[in-house]
Amino acid sequence: MYDGKYDIVELENWIRGIEKIFTVLDVSEEKKANIGTFYLTKEAHIWWNTVKDRLLGFDFTWSKFWMN
Repeated sequence: MYDGKYDIVELENWIRGIEKIFTVLDVSEEKKANIGTFYLTKEAHIWWNTVKDRLLGFDFTWSKFWMN
């Protein structure tokens, strides 16, 4: 879970952990952003709820998610 705390090491560790899950479960590129955002909590979840409508549907991918 990632709570949105501004800690670059924590964020990078979360991204690596989620990507390990994607690899083990052989998650398709189309599903990665939806699954990844499921693991957001607190401020990160609030942030996602404010931007998802603007971002979804524009060829949104996991790499675009974590680069925002």
